[in-house]
Amino acid sequence: KADLVTYSPVIEKQVGQAITLDDACFATMTTSDNTAANIILSAVGGPKGVTDFLRQIGDKETRLDRIEPDLNEGKLGDLRDTTTPKAIASTLNKFLFGSALSEMNQKKLESWMVNNQVTGNLLRSVLPAGWNIADRSGAGGFGARSITAVVWSEHQAPIIVSIYLAQTQASMAERNDAIVKIGHSIFDVYTSQSR
Repeated sequence: KADLVTYSPVIEKQVGQAITLDDACFATMTTSDNTAANIILSAVGGPKGVTDFLRQIGDKETRLDRIEPDLNEGKLGDLRDTTTPKAIASTLNKFLFGSALSEMNQKKLESWMVNNQVTGNLLRSVLPAGWNIADRSGAGGFGARSITAVVWSEHQAPIIVSIYLAQTQASMAERNDAIVKIGHSIFDVYTSQSR
């Protein structure tokens, strides 16, 4: 119970019970459970373990320095716990379509992202009919809001979309709306190219 942190919708119901790493990954990826994320971080060598792995697969920008919920701060000029949309899109490409993960783990990651339960009001809300999406979002202090997704259809190859907002006074609802509008524009361009 001492390790329970804010926004832990799965783990708060399982305090005192054992949880597998697979279940912790599922909780983290589908509900953004912060305590589950910390369980995973502990198992992989903490923030340094994540950053070291990212360097091994060629991501020179993304870094993790703290655990949940502190890593969500987003303070101007603070390089801790940062990435860029380009870097994280490239890393997701390596995870899902490259050799950074085994085929089994690629399928698991895709499944967790497809079954994300917290992004329905973002890109999923303007996804063209018949398309698929696998996504992860983030939010934090100082106006931080983000989403990284892979979208595809039966007739369109997958594309990775990464949108990051920061240093804004906009409310969470306004930030969500900005992501929806940007996503809608991206999907309009992408679908018009496939006609």
